[in-house]
Amino acid sequence: MKTLILSLAILLSVSAQATPKKILVVLSSENKITLKDGVVHPTGYFLSELMVPVKGLIEAGYEPVFATPQGNEPSMDKISDSAFWFGGDEQKYQEIKQLLGTLTGLAAPFSLSEIRRQNLQQYAGIMVPGGHAPMEDLLVNQDLGYLLRYFHGDNKPTALICHGSIALLSTLSDPTEFTDALSSGKSPTVQGWTYQGYSMTSFSTKEEQQEEPGQDNALGGLVKFYPDYALMVAGGSVSVGDKWQSHVVRDRELITAQNPMSDVEFTKVLLQALGEGK
Repeated sequence: MKTLILSLAILLSVSAQATPKKILVVLSSENKITLKDGVVHPTGYFLSELMVPVKGLIEAGYEPVFATPQGNEPSMDKISDSAFWFGGDEQKYQEIKQLLGTLTGLAAPFSLSEIRRQNLQQYAGIMVPGGHAPMEDLLVNQDLGYLLRYFHGDNKPTALICHGSIALLSTLSDPTEFTDALSSGKSPTVQGWTYQGYSMTSFSTKEEQQEEPGQDNALGGLVKFYPDYALMVAGGSVSVGDKWQSHVVRDRELITAQNPMSDVEFTKVLLQALGEGK
């Protein structure tokens, strides 16, 4: 009898210590970004920012679980659908596109409210890729704010790349009031931000301005505010590197990356952080 009890105790202990192998991957439900003066620009997730980390996670034995605010299939930013963003390596680009086509969960993701009702202990970490779409919905989504606060409280890797970093604002007490104030040029009130004082990075003002009228004009308009500035106003210790160069910042459980060129380094740092939790 004692042997049986001891065996059960060991089994329960091993089970309790087992590291979850699922990674929650949150994408925007939007296929556009609304700019100043009501200009609307088509967008979505950035292919390399999603798939380079996802490929690395799968190869390391993790299972990506996809979710969007509305539970709809996310859109890809068409500008990202090119070998250019993979160092011009056509073979690497085609491998990524092939893998993308196998991700059935991406075509039918969970809604964030569904994820919120799940047992969150099954997830080893959370990741948010960029593209301009998170600037439209993720930054004010209450369900995402709840989930990020959970991963923060449980000290689980929380990784966001490029414009994905703006999703951190969802943990503010009133992210809509904060972003509305920024959009109108007012000084926002900052209350109860989970990541107050954290070191972080995001797509930089200089990089964003290059895409606005007056330079490349890839956006066709002006953003309502710049992500790095918004995170700084919220209370983040924001650093940015050179334009279009890899720059990744890790502070405790939080991992942030500046731009698409950071995807490989970002993946390495995320996998390292996940490995520390084993």
